[in-house]
Amino acid sequence: PHIASRAPRTSPRASRLARAALDAADADDFEIAQKLGTVTFRVERERDSAFTWRTAADGSAESASLTSRDVDARGDDASCVNLYAGRYVHAPAEPLGIGRAEADRGAVMLKEYKGREAAALAETEVRAYERLLFDDDVEIDVDRYGRGPGMLPKRNLPIARLVGYFASKGVDSEATSLWTVQEWHGLRRLSEYPRARQDVNSAVKFWPPVQRVADEPKRARARFVRKAFEGCIKSVWYAHERGVAHGALDASTFLCSTFVDRSADDLDVKLINFGCSTLCTPESVVIDLKALAVTLTELVFSALSSRGPSESTSAEALRRVFVDIHELDFKRIREYCEEEPDWVEACDFLVDGGGEYWEVLRELWQAKELEDSIGVTTNAGDLALRAEYLRELLERY
Repeated sequence: PHIASRAPRTSPRASRLARAALDAADADDFEIAQKLGTVTFRVERERDSAFTWRTAADGSAESASLTSRDVDARGDDASCVNLYAGRYVHAPAEPLGIGRAEADRGAVMLKEYKGREAAALAETEVRAYERLLFDDDVEIDVDRYGRGPGMLPKRNLPIARLVGYFASKGVDSEATSLWTVQEWHGLRRLSEYPRARQDVNSAVKFWPPVQRVADEPKRARARFVRKAFEGCIKSVWYAHERGVAHGALDASTFLCSTFVDRSADDLDVKLINFGCSTLCTPESVVIDLKALAVTLTELVFSALSSRGPSESTSAEALRRVFVDIHELDFKRIREYCEEEPDWVEACDFLVDGGGEYWEVLRELWQAKELEDSIGVTTNAGDLALRAEYLRELLERY
């Protein structure tokens, strides 16, 4: 481990960084609690790889190692990804981060990649996380005598960490599947938020008055959407900074720590599902930014529509309005949206702060490569800073 000493005149304490590498795991390190669902898919292109996966310690895997190419050779066309809620058999010996409940320690989500196409997604996801977590160090803070807080809590990242991977037989099959394991604490997909029920009958804090005003249902709703809007952009920027383009962004690839509007200040947004990711190029970044535009537009109009989410506020319907009908002419788009009686609150949200939210959406929808492919017309980093500034500005008043 690397030892970094602090200036002795300011503090006698030293800080040691222990590498938090993404390691292979064993199947018997985890236990499954329940099945969360299944994702099925079809791909147009296959690829071989010699990426090696460790087998389970109980010997359930067929050999000492397994590659995604070996899985392809099985000829299993029923490719899918099964999702399970689970736990470490022995909870990791690390301090809890701020806001983490003791009951959350050791909670994970396991993904079982079944079939030849799914194996390629598993490898891609692990390769992506090697870049995403390359600087995810665990800091140990002690002085020269070993005194101090010791291991510090991990940083709160805008992605759900991958904590391991292995090969083992499936839950309902003797065939060997590839598995990945992610941190998971009961987070729910952003796509579910607009339909989530809010407890409007719960008592509103009488004091302080500022909080009472902020917790008024419509204001709380807008506050939550602002925080989620910002969190989605920051998640994408975190990946792009590390050279990873997600490649399959939509509202289901963002997880939320809460759906309670009045708890917007506690909201964490985390990006998941890097199985379709690629290295960042101007082309792949533009694909991500345009997909992010659709996701954020759907969030605003679904969450703030007076009738709630509907077919007209779905991602596909909004894409038709913005692209097919109005050809990304935002003057026409704004006029159209402002004439819709169900979208009054959504349009009010977008014009807050001098219409800056409209401008952020416009830059995302109209993102394109610069000439000679030397860059992109906008980037998630600048937009994330603007969204953060805008949220803080509006929440002061």
